[in-house]
Amino acid sequence: MDNRQSIAPPIPKILAFIHIPKTAGTTLHRILAHRYHPANIRIRHDEQTNEPLTPAPNSPPPSLIMGHFSVGLHQQNPGIRYLTCLRDPVARILSHYHHAKNDPTHYLHQPIIARSMTPADYVNSGLSGELSDGMTRMLAGMDDFHRDTVDDATLQKAIHHLETLFEGIILSERFDESLLLLAERLAWPPPYYIRRKVGRYHDRTSIPDKSTQAAIERHNQHDRKLYDWAMDRFRKQAEQHPTLTQATSHFRSQNNGIGKLIVCAREIRHRLQAMSLRMTHKP
Repeated sequence: MDNRQSIAPPIPKILAFIHIPKTAGTTLHRILAHRYHPANIRIRHDEQTNEPLTPAPNSPPPSLIMGHFSVGLHQQNPGIRYLTCLRDPVARILSHYHHAKNDPTHYLHQPIIARSMTPADYVNSGLSGELSDGMTRMLAGMDDFHRDTVDDATLQKAIHHLETLFEGIILSERFDESLLLLAERLAWPPPYYIRRKVGRYHDRTSIPDKSTQAAIERHNQHDRKLYDWAMDRFRKQAEQHPTLTQATSHFRSQNNGIGKLIVCAREIRHRLQAMSLRMTHKP
């Protein structure tokens, strides 16, 4: 890529990864985990909103926070910069449906099975805010995630957050390219990875019919606008990096070869660090 930058942007003191379900976030989760010592990582979810970022009053804040939570942590610590993944709304909802249907531990599994829900039934059910503009809800930081109404003002709030509080946006459909842009911005070494939790569903509901697609689009109109905005933003960024296509091709070749060995080495190092940390704090 074109590295002609006068001054590199500062690396954020605390990076908070908002993991929106079914957006390739699990893969990014491991990429991020390999960049930090386990002692400097916190896993957090929305139900922990009011809990402090540090486990003890005198302990240092984490360098990386990851989990299924909405925008809002910056109100506790203005030094936080966010990161997230976005995905085409139709693809995301279909993946969400199949994951919930096939995972007995998922909180929406039983309703799907008990009611023999199709994907259209699922998105029309109103069972969860995740199924109706879920990306916009999380990025706007809504007070009541499942019940508050999403409107154009909510969408604009989400976009404003992305523009002002986020270090980067990874697009599931342009994962490698947007990942390389982020790696350049944060001065990372090559962010090699192995894909995690890739759904493989081959029944007839994997490809939506027109009525199913229309139902998903109807319940995710603001997510569609959000995703289109993010894709347009990515295209403008890519235009500023004329060698991005070539760099992406090279990265993919390396990732499928030596990259796998490097990922394994990073994973082993991370697990050894975590093991050492547990032993240190063992009573």
